[in-house]
Amino acid sequence: MPLKLITFDAFSALLDYRSSLLPAVAEIPDLSADRASQFLEMWRSRQLAVAALSNALQRGRISFHDCTAFALDYALNRFALSVDNAMRDDLIRAWYSLTPWPEADEVLSACRAKGLRLAILSNGDHDMLATLARQFQTSFDDIFSSEHCGVYKPHPDMYAMPTRMLGIDEYLHVAGSPNDVIGAQSAGVSCYWSNRQDDRVLLPEFAADHEGPDLKGVLAIK
Repeated sequence: MPLKLITFDAFSALLDYRSSLLPAVAEIPDLSADRASQFLEMWRSRQLAVAALSNALQRGRISFHDCTAFALDYALNRFALSVDNAMRDDLIRAWYSLTPWPEADEVLSACRAKGLRLAILSNGDHDMLATLARQFQTSFDDIFSSEHCGVYKPHPDMYAMPTRMLGIDEYLHVAGSPNDVIGAQSAGVSCYWSNRQDDRVLLPEFAADHEGPDLKGVLAIK
């Protein structure tokens, strides 16, 4: 069947969270410049860890905003740093204004020209994703947020949303991280991996159908 829908991961596939957030992180008092990247990576890893705990504990979804806040507080504690409430709020809100990868708009525009339906499928809260969607020149037809199904990727319910909500049986998901690849493939969803870090999946049986160093490889998929 011809491809009708492409879904995109937001925080790794479409948006460059590292370059976007480093300037804000560098403003944290007493954080040396050579440790700013380490701080950001800890913040991101703990953000995903809280999301994983939200899935595992099954006590209701912790909002992605709160995942981000809890992870920030954890990283500040581990680095023996402190910020006032205003800076804490600014750091969390920085996740709402991330910069797209350089080729993102070109790829989205080309996909639209092919008549494809475009969607974001992401762990973010809906309002966060709707704000981020406005960073792009091409509009999205749909936003599939973890808020809509109550769990985070790589849970299969995340990848079932396009079928459940649109009635589209097959689509292509563009992942930006290895766990997203595994989640999509395990759920039976075709996947392209924008693998900028030259990473690999932990479970080889769930390797991506297609892979490239950036988003441009999406355009070669029929």
